Amino acid sequence: MLEKQILINCGKNWFEFSKSRTGQLDYCGKVENPLRLNIEDYQKLASSAYFSPSYYVFLQDELNCTPRIYVSPETDVSDKDTFDFLLHVGALLCAVEAKDSLLAGELYLRRKKSFDKFARLTQFIIEPVSAEILFSLLFGRLYDMEENEIPLVLDVAKKKLAYHREAESLEQAFARYFKENKVCLTLPVVGMNYHSWSPYSDILDGLAENLKAEDLLGQAEKIRKAKHDFYSSLEIAVQAEPYNPADENAVAVMAESLDAKIAGNPGLEKAGYIRATAAKIIRAAKPEKMSFKAELLRIDCRNVVIKIEI
Repeated sequence: MLEKQILINCGKNWFEFSKSRTGQLDYCGKVENPLRLNIEDYQKLASSAYFSPSYYVFLQDELNCTPRIYVSPETDVSDKDTFDFLLHVGALLCAVEAKDSLLAGELYLRRKKSFDKFARLTQFIIEPVSAEILFSLLFGRLYDMEENEIPLVLDVAKKKLAYHREAESLEQAFARYFKENKVCLTLPVVGMNYHSWSPYSDILDGLAENLKAEDLLGQAEKIRKAKHDFYSSLEIAVQAEPYNPADENAVAVMAESLDAKIAGNPGLEKAGYIRATAAKIIRAAKPEKMSFKAELLRIDCRNVVIKIEI
């Protein structure tokens, strides 16, 4: 057998890597029929905790899993760089599969040194959402970043964008790309401190307060599902504000109040905005589009992230 098998399980999805006799690691893609896998004798490894669903108040189902690595008996993964890459790539695979461009970009940045050592593999993995990753990192976050700081992402993304620095700016390339393609982006909501909407609810947090010990395991799953379904049901509205005196390109984010929804009172509250730089590019691409289809993607202790269709 020329190649040795490594499998990474991410919830319902399985991904395969192989390692040749010369030590070359290769990505084989998503396993099409995981029911036929036989991993009885495989070594099972827990992925790095640098990404864990436990960090989140709310997380979409596609990302609500803990990657596991399964290594065939004849495969040696004791090399430091290979082992480090395998422990961290599972979360990146999850984010790409879920088309969460912001999370994929942030996961890449967290372990950039490790991923850059396997540049070709990493580029192949992120290629389907590479342009969206680049946009989320450069223009969506509050933290400024230059394109030359992430050459691995830029190199693969500029092929999708057909971007040539001599002919246009990167902002112009994205505006053109958004005009020509239907794109899904994941972006954080900014400016939330200036608005009353809150992603937290004391009522939801208090659901488990009166549970008896004997009911804990059975009821905990029901409570988890109820909270997840409740967050998933929140209406999110993302729309342009051409009348905004501070920024005619402003794109606002509004959401249902959690406690008001529990009380049966409908209505949207201002949650914040898409970052101004990102909003300017989106509005340049679609000046006639006033509203954008959106959904709540995840909430952690610092960020509310939405997915929007451009």
